[in-house]
Amino acid sequence: MFDRGMYAGPVGWFGGGESEFAVGIRSALVEKDFGALIYAGTGIVEGSNPSLEWDEVELKTSQFTKLLQLEVPWQSKVENLETIN
Repeated sequence: MFDRGMYAGPVGWFGGGESEFAVGIRSALVEKDFGALIYAGTGIVEGSNPSLEWDEVELKTSQFTKLLQLEVPWQSKVENLETIN
């Protein structure tokens, strides 16, 4: 079986007897003094153009990479990532 790692998972909240979740298909694991691991994916199926699929991955991750290149304190970056998701 192929291990997708942290590729996707539930993102949401629950409390007071209610909840709301979505599937996060673009994710980043951000750790202070470490950096970030950015996760995104596409699906290659019959008739797909692998080059276009790669372009899609780059597009999906570009917002994370732009945000992480900002010259702001680490905590602000994490707060901004939460806003994106």
